[in-house]
Amino acid sequence: MVKNYDFDEESSSSSSSSENGSDIEQQRSSNEQRRSSKSNTKKKKKKSIEDALDKKLKSKKKKEKKAAKAEDALEEKIRKKQAAVTSAYSAAAVAGGTVGPAVVGASATRKSSNGRGTEEEISMGVAAVRSATKRVPGYEEVKVEEGSEAGELFTRGGGDVRNRPKIKPSEQTKQLDPLRAAEEAKKKNAKQVNKRFADLHENGAWGGLSKWEKYGLCTLALGAIGAAIGLGITFSKSDESAPPEQTPQPTLSPTDVPTVSPTNSPTTSTNRETRGLELMTDASPVLSLPSTPEELRGAKSNPDSTPQEIAGEFVLYDDELRIPAEDPRFIERYALSVLYLSNGGCAEEWIDSTNWMSPSLDHCDNWFGVKCTLQGRVEEIILKQNFVSGKVPIELSQFGELRALDLSGNAMTGEVPGDLGGLYKLFSLQLQNNMLTGEFPFDELREGAIALDTLWIQENGGLSGEITEAYCTLSSITLDCANFEPQPTYVVDDTGVETTTTTFEQNCDTAVGTHPREYTCNFGTGVKITVAPTPTPGGGDIPTLVRDTYCGVPSVAA
Repeated sequence: MVKNYDFDEESSSSSSSSENGSDIEQQRSSNEQRRSSKSNTKKKKKKSIEDALDKKLKSKKKKEKKAAKAEDALEEKIRKKQAAVTSAYSAAAVAGGTVGPAVVGASATRKSSNGRGTEEEISMGVAAVRSATKRVPGYEEVKVEEGSEAGELFTRGGGDVRNRPKIKPSEQTKQLDPLRAAEEAKKKNAKQVNKRFADLHENGAWGGLSKWEKYGLCTLALGAIGAAIGLGITFSKSDESAPPEQTPQPTLSPTDVPTVSPTNSPTTSTNRETRGLELMTDASPVLSLPSTPEELRGAKSNPDSTPQEIAGEFVLYDDELRIPAEDPRFIERYALSVLYLSNGGCAEEWIDSTNWMSPSLDHCDNWFGVKCTLQGRVEEIILKQNFVSGKVPIELSQFGELRALDLSGNAMTGEVPGDLGGLYKLFSLQLQNNMLTGEFPFDELREGAIALDTLWIQENGGLSGEITEAYCTLSSITLDCANFEPQPTYVVDDTGVETTTTTFEQNCDTAVGTHPREYTCNFGTGVKITVAPTPTPGGGDIPTLVRDTYCGVPSVAA
């Protein structure tokens, strides 16, 4: 029993080992199959990609082959046409005639003795040439008489093809490429259509309307225009033929006496004189000028006349320029005349009085020291160091465009009139080194002359006044500091040293924040001119005797 047991145990162990071996073999074989299937799948994928590439290459080659075949067919077609043309020329040359049926009569009469063929053969060749040449694009039959110069060009030399005339390059191109020549001819003969009317030619519509609707609208518009013109002509003729309407009879009979008395309306000349007298009276308010212009006549010969009266007679009656009274130059010419007559010009005291009071010359740039704008308005009066005497005339306030007034270095006396504040464009006022007295009109001048930038009034011993902060913004001021209040003095620093800054400048910096760029404080005394210098002989084109009578007697009010 034991042995049997052992046998069974051995047999069972062997059977179990065999079973294990078979399982291993099966697993191994399944793994190999799996590997082989994977490798086959990879090979299939790789093969499918290669097949796709091959297919694309074959398709591409097929297309290229098809295109090459089409090109070959086109070239063959062109080659055949060229061969037909060449054969036609050759046949004509062999037959002894010209290209085309132009030499049929000459070629058909040749005999077989010429060595080129029988008469029937020549006729057949000519017929072949005719049928071939008619099919050539651009062929045109030309008839040439036998024996003519044109016919001999093709028959000279026994019909040798080397004696044919040379073909031009342009014609040769057309013969070698007939398709291209036909396409170019088609494009050349195509009708040019305006781009704006392209849709009208293509579909018969233009915009939202058809062609016939457009035509209908145009016809209606033209008809309306024609009807309007016809009606206008008709009505115009009827208006011309109608009799004019008569004015109704007046309801009231005219009166024997005018209802309104006529006014004493002055004429043009009288109006100038009247208006001129009014302007002169306004310019000289301290004087009493005559009430009528006629009273000014003869003022220059009257020893009791004032300079203003003599100047009024000059601009109204003696002046050849006849400037209208409304022209600003009229009153400016009057003010210059007053300056000349009341400040020593007529007494030949001026050093230079060239052309002053000349009735035939304009005062602009002709009278000495007077400069004007392009519009003829006085903008500068420069009479410095010319021994101008007397008071500053208030008539100088009439120069609305005056920018510079320089009367320095003369012998002027009296006070400076506050009317100079009316010179609102005055930029520079120089009255230094004269004998002016009184209080200087600082407030009046600055209130009107807002453009004032330079004020020089030093060396006038009797001139005084109080300068205000309104003058802190000027560029240049020079005055006699001892005569003005508050009296400007130089500032002393902490060390007791006198500086170059005046108290006026210090006050300006405190009140306004700025001070004049050039402020000169003069402590000296001006040089007084007491003797008039010798005047220049003939100081003007006005005669000396006449100029003496122009002086007049200055009024007390002046």
